[in-house]
Amino acid sequence: MLRAFFAAVITLAICAPMFVHHGASAYDRGATVTLKATITEFKYANPHVQIFFDAKDDKGNVQHWNCETINPAMLSKQGWSKNTLKPGDQVTIIGHPSRTGSPIILLEKLVLADGRELAGILLD
Repeated sequence: MLRAFFAAVITLAICAPMFVHHGASAYDRGATVTLKATITEFKYANPHVQIFFDAKDDKGNVQHWNCETINPAMLSKQGWSKNTLKPGDQVTIIGHPSRTGSPIILLEKLVLADGRELAGILLD
């Protein structure tokens, strides 16, 4: 009986972070920011595609950003591929900022230099 109890506690302890990880509560879904960006890195991998970029703040200083979006399988259905972005690409990133004020954004939409728009998250 005691062994089963400890097995259950260990299982819950291992699984709990998986439940906490999913969701967009870290982002202010009521606010939207638009950033002119230069891509520095593009990670097209599970569990979430990551876009790293530089953007200038109001004073003209370059700030390094991280942008999170959905998984590659869902993005591919929206026209994305592992070759969509490369370092140096100039894009416009529209999304929801971090609630903490850190330079992290949840991607809503990305506009490529040629004007094509790609969705980044599935909105409720």
